[in-house]
Amino acid sequence: MNIDYDIQGLLSVRLINPSPSLARVAARQLNPLQPATPGNDPDISISHLAFGSDTARGYRLGDAGDSQQCRFDESEFSLVIGDAEINIPFDSVGQSCAIRCTRNTNMRRLFIDYVRPALHMSLLPKGALALHSAAVSYKGKGILLAGWAESGKTEAMLGFLQAGATFVSDKWTIVDGKGPSIRHFPTPITVRHWMIELIPGLSNRLNTTERLRARAAGVAGSLLAATGAPGRVPGLREVKGLADLGGRVSVTPSQLFGNRHEERSRWGMSSSAPLECLFLLMTTAEEKITVRPAETAEVARRLADCAAYERRAFLGLYQRFRYALPGRRSTLLEEASDREAETLAKVLASKHVYKVDVPFPFNPAALHEAIGPFCE
Repeated sequence: MNIDYDIQGLLSVRLINPSPSLARVAARQLNPLQPATPGNDPDISISHLAFGSDTARGYRLGDAGDSQQCRFDESEFSLVIGDAEINIPFDSVGQSCAIRCTRNTNMRRLFIDYVRPALHMSLLPKGALALHSAAVSYKGKGILLAGWAESGKTEAMLGFLQAGATFVSDKWTIVDGKGPSIRHFPTPITVRHWMIELIPGLSNRLNTTERLRARAAGVAGSLLAATGAPGRVPGLREVKGLADLGGRVSVTPSQLFGNRHEERSRWGMSSSAPLECLFLLMTTAEEKITVRPAETAEVARRLADCAAYERRAFLGLYQRFRYALPGRRSTLLEEASDREAETLAKVLASKHVYKVDVPFPFNPAALHEAIGPFCE
């Protein structure tokens, strides 16, 4: 039995007779999406294969310092991890890409490292792109909170939600050039333990394992709240200590906001919003938050490079594929970063774009207080 998922009417994923492990991981990684009515050929399909049975056996690419090995012949190419195997025809990404893997593959890594980037690439022919950002709808306007890893995108998003905004996306956001608009891209959300008590009802929606990991959250959250007035940025060293103490937990949007079968959070979700502003979060050693206008083309280029780095496992495997099968290069993948920068620059040309110098970690309410007025 196949399982299909539709992502914002732009992308589709099909699991072909999935194992319980694949079905379970897909449901979590694509939450809050529910299985959809099967459509035409999906952008990405995932099916199982028997180790070494119908995949490349002729040549081997050894470990190049990253503990990865590959094998290939004139037509097939596979990544081999122990006795697990992943086959990705990179030259079909952006059309209808059939990914195959053995049943003992680490399905979570499969989704994060390979399926998700392949979906990102599949957006480009549709006039859209995936931006490494969180996003909210604030007073009817779509706000992008973008930046490098550990720059505080999720914390910034939570600050807006505390101020009445509606959640759109976290970690990755679809930017659709038609409109233009921002749309939800499904992915679990990493929440630092000291933030758990700031999220209405979240602690009650964690499972037993997550609750055990989050025991420190109450203490850390109360200490954070005691650092001063809501508008003041807590001392960087103090908050960094709390963040390190608390650690983090991965939750789904359904856990964060509740679902239709449970008591819902007072926070809301939107699948899309008209784009109005982008804030590029730049981590600084200064405790003062500074907001200033930014040059659109520069920001677009930075964020395209940031996205490429986040997809490094996927693009690194493509480099091996290109070496193994030089006649099957992918123009889409090789031009992706430039196309994303150009598309994003066009989308942002008529929008408000800002750089935000901010310490990390920071008080989510303080960041909203600093940048909220620029969204009016």
